[in-house]
Amino acid sequence: MAYNFREDVIIPAWNLIKDDSTLKLLCLTPGLLSILFFSILLVYQSVYAYVNIFEKWDEAFIVLLNFFESGYLFEIIIAWILFFIIYVIAIPLFDGWLIQYIAKKDEWQEVSGSDFIGCGFYNFLRVFQYNNLFSEFKFISILNAYLFTLRFVGIEYLSTINILFFIVFIFSTLLNIFLAYAKYEMILTKKDLFPSCSSSAKIALFNFWTTMKLYFLMFLLNVRVMLNFLIFLSFPIAIITVAGIIASQFFQVIAIVILAILFIVCIFFLGYMAAVLDSFKAAIWYFAYKTGKANMERIGGK
Repeated sequence: MAYNFREDVIIPAWNLIKDDSTLKLLCLTPGLLSILFFSILLVYQSVYAYVNIFEKWDEAFIVLLNFFESGYLFEIIIAWILFFIIYVIAIPLFDGWLIQYIAKKDEWQEVSGSDFIGCGFYNFLRVFQYNNLFSEFKFISILNAYLFTLRFVGIEYLSTINILFFIVFIFSTLLNIFLAYAKYEMILTKKDLFPSCSSSAKIALFNFWTTMKLYFLMFLLNVRVMLNFLIFLSFPIAIITVAGIIASQFFQVIAIVILAILFIVCIFFLGYMAAVLDSFKAAIWYFAYKTGKANMERIGGK
């Protein structure tokens, strides 16, 4: 390896973000949006798969019927549509700003609030294209597709589905390794989508083992997705259990309020953790891109 992974990538990345409270605060909003979006999708797919596999249609129908009769259906649909639109627009804006911010801070340049807006909108279209084209190959998207397939095909074909999605997982892993630096090429060199993907593949090839090691490090950091999923799944179950066990309506309300407060606290804690991890991961990839590109040019890559 031409450069020291720890000294040239991990330590500079941590030093850059560790005392930056502004960066963590700005990362909090997209962190919360991502947690809510993916956790809700996973919970929905898991519950639907459970109902379909174990044939719990009668119980599910009763729950749905109560939901339709609650009078909140229209408001919930509108809220979900608005949330989805905000998520789709906000994440590319934030990604475009974050990479530019890290690069400028590494070069000891000042970054103002107007830079946040300007960089985000300037890079929006290319990052938006990239996210929409390659987001289906992320681990969380593959897991979502796995649950979706399982619920429609059935558990009797579980071994076939597992083999199929293992192949998809291997392919997506290789694709993500080769495209690891594409966003950084797009934003820092102002290239279009496909030229950036080509440059990213070249950098990854010249630094393959380092990039693969870094990708699996990111994969381990993303284990928090399962923690988000478990929290989103466990709190509704806890509320339903409390409602079934406690006979007194007064104590039911108290218990549900306490659980709701704990749920909100957990969400904000996970959002803060996501903000720290997302900023740290972006800084790691930036320094890996910077040193990897320099290493490629040093050994003759163009």
